[in-house]
Amino acid sequence: MKAAYVLSLVALCLAMVPGTAAADRITNQGVEIADEVEVAGAQLVLFGHGVARYARVFRVYVAAVYGPEDVAPDDLLDSNVPRRLEITYLRRVGADDIREATNAVLEDQYSEAEREAVKARFARFNALYEDVAEGDQYAYEYHPDEEESRLYLNGELQGTETGVDFARAYLGIWLGDEALSASLRDDLLSAER
Repeated sequence: MKAAYVLSLVALCLAMVPGTAAADRITNQGVEIADEVEVAGAQLVLFGHGVARYARVFRVYVAAVYGPEDVAPDDLLDSNVPRRLEITYLRRVGADDIREATNAVLEDQYSEAEREAVKARFARFNALYEDVAEGDQYAYEYHPDEEESRLYLNGELQGTETGVDFARAYLGIWLGDEALSASLRDDLLSAER
């Protein structure tokens, strides 16, 4: 009985140590991260989470990405499955800065022909962004049955865009080969399942 009590106490203490896997999956920079979410009627699991930094020093936001449990993290971008990306801001960021960053990655990742195929849809989707303050959250969802991308601000739908190619290009900002941040991409796809 006493040994079981001691083991329980040790396990509890380890779970509370900053930087352990158990603590990290609950919060990151004070942002609570769910282990599962529902999108398009499907339960999605957390693939990973991380912190985006500006100039490697300033923490800008915490991101978390979710997908179906039966899809490997490396296959999430190319799979036509429901998925969700949450971005919770740690500081004020202007809408123009968000647009500039997404457009820069679009330029880096895709050929001119590929960019032309999604350029008008990117512009419409980027126009949905507003300035954000600390604690605001943008969420991007992809609903495969409708081939529809959805953008939410603090839980309120801002607008939609269509196309599997658009969904891949858009999520590629964070998960593609030339992602906004390679270290953040690796964190987003790091879940051990």
